[in-house]
Amino acid sequence: MKRSTLLLLCCLWLISGAIFSQQSLITGTVRGHIKDTSTTHLPIEGVRVVLVADDGSETGAETDNNGTFKMVGLAPGRYLLNCYKDGYWDLVDKPVTVIAGGNHEVSLRTAEKAKTGAIRGNVSDTSMDRVPAELPIEGARVVVVAASGLETEGETASNGEFKIVGLAPGRYLLSCYKTGYGDRIDNPVTVVAGGEHYIPTKMTKKEPPWLLLICLEPVLKRKLLLKS
Repeated sequence: MKRSTLLLLCCLWLISGAIFSQQSLITGTVRGHIKDTSTTHLPIEGVRVVLVADDGSETGAETDNNGTFKMVGLAPGRYLLNCYKDGYWDLVDKPVTVIAGGNHEVSLRTAEKAKTGAIRGNVSDTSMDRVPAELPIEGARVVVVAASGLETEGETASNGEFKIVGLAPGRYLLSCYKTGYGDRIDNPVTVVAGGEHYIPTKMTKKEPPWLLLICLEPVLKRKLLLKS
């Protein structure tokens, strides 16, 4: 009887292991750590991490005393990662792509509101061929430069929004870059402790060389006629 029970337990263990292994091959994992923006990069415990799928379903976790978190069994697809903790700046709409059998690593930084400030805004396309006139630009690189020369970067989400937190109070210059668009550089911003400064930024597409030639053709012809 004992022998049959032992055999049954072994079979159940093997079956459960096979099921878990198969499940891990068709789903993905998101793991990461959250630290503060100080020079020592201390881990932040008790941060609520929420992963939102395209269909609106949510998966949650919380950071441990090492600032780490892990979410398993996630269906492949695109997600938005949000992080919340009282007294700290929220981190929202961080894009994450989960693949079957994959492990996605996320490293995030936030800071206490009472000691630092934040800059948020949106980047939109105002090119003449756009209908409607303004559409959000995803994946634009946003750089803020402090008076000391220290740079902090962010990136726009699918809705064109960005947010950079943990900035020491002071004056900054904000610039936006995106391949195929004209750069927007050195917009002045003043950050105050506990404050959030909002900056809407507009970018336009770079005109292709052939279009510039068409536009310049009448001017070039006129110059040639004047010389002849």
